[in-house]
Amino acid sequence: MKTHLKGITSAAALGAFITVAANDAHAAGTALDVQSGRGTGMASAMTAMIDDSTSIFYNPAGISQGKGFGAEGGITLIAPSYTQTDTAGQKTTMPFSVVPPLQVYLSGGITDNLSIGIGVFTPYGLKIKWPDGWIGRSLVTEAALQTFYVNPTVAYRFGPLRIGAGFQLVRGTLDLKRDIAFGGGQFGNAELGGGAWGAGANVGAQLQAIPQYLSFGVHYRSAVPLNFDDAKTDFNNVPTGLQGTLRDQPVSGRLVQPDSLAMGVATRPIKNLVIDVDAVWYGWNKLRSIALTYPQDTTGTLNTVQPKNWNNTVNVHVGAEGTLSDHWMLRGGILIDPSPAPANTLTPEIPDSTRVNLAIGGTYRTLSGIHADVGYQFIIITSRSSTAPQLPGDYSGFVNVLGLSLGYTTPPDRGRGVAPPPTTTGSR
Repeated sequence: MKTHLKGITSAAALGAFITVAANDAHAAGTALDVQSGRGTGMASAMTAMIDDSTSIFYNPAGISQGKGFGAEGGITLIAPSYTQTDTAGQKTTMPFSVVPPLQVYLSGGITDNLSIGIGVFTPYGLKIKWPDGWIGRSLVTEAALQTFYVNPTVAYRFGPLRIGAGFQLVRGTLDLKRDIAFGGGQFGNAELGGGAWGAGANVGAQLQAIPQYLSFGVHYRSAVPLNFDDAKTDFNNVPTGLQGTLRDQPVSGRLVQPDSLAMGVATRPIKNLVIDVDAVWYGWNKLRSIALTYPQDTTGTLNTVQPKNWNNTVNVHVGAEGTLSDHWMLRGGILIDPSPAPANTLTPEIPDSTRVNLAIGGTYRTLSGIHADVGYQFIIITSRSSTAPQLPGDYSGFVNVLGLSLGYTTPPDRGRGVAPPPTTTGSR
């Protein structure tokens, strides 16, 4: 019985605390880097060239564009399709669903060189739902971890150099559901949920090495620890003999969202085209194991430690943006995104694999400063075999991502034109 109960709660630990942020993750690990329509259309290759209010996410130095005002709101529609194939060849595919994380950014120039801003977005996350009665129901039926970042930012321009920094206040919530097999065809279920607060910082820089032709960018976002001290596990349909142990009770645990470091170079080979290449490092190795503690369980049966042993990764983004006219822009990109999860800890809460993201997008803008951005990504989830003892098998799939944004930027003749030209794009 002790082994059976440990299996129950280790599955809860695995699903609820394994992840590190917001909504359905479309990037490897749980990173969610599609935080604007513009960024989605360029495969998030933005570090060295971003120059609007969404810089608060991509590189805070980019908001320093002179006097003027910028605002943008957006939604990213993410529709994943994952398939798990067990060792007997039985396939299970997730039902269709759409997850819609939102983003809001505001920025403004106090002087020609000093700018401030604030953004709200979701840079990490997970939302998974498998079919009722599927083969892995004892591991997970649904899993979600959301984090909401509030990121006040300040940036300053020193000639060709822009520097920006911000404070990040983070709210994280989690929810995990799974079925419990009691034998004889009888099933109960468990749901673990809770919330936590965390804080961190980010800092970035852009250097205009050759005006309008070559720039460099760097952006670091710190790790954020989240202590889920007020979480709770609810058990339902538990047989009478187990209700003394499998009863609703508090549970505590801790996760650390990874730090990241992005480095990019942008060039303008011709006047109306900018190309950005980024390499982004993620510190996933902070996820070595998951520990849950049930303070009211005097037997110690429910306390668990689940090894994860994730590895650090580096992904590569290449994006291009072309100005077709005063009103239209076109963009595209590609992202190669390796998985941090070893095969022996790969389980269905995060059916992770190396991904290839293909992106396309565009912008329509008016002379009054209003603009609408759209970006689309088709993400290929390469086939990956899991040797995890809980449920060995293969994972594969694809994800459709649609990013939509609507914003306003002060036109050059109303303020922006007094500042030096944008880093590379010349888009404003």
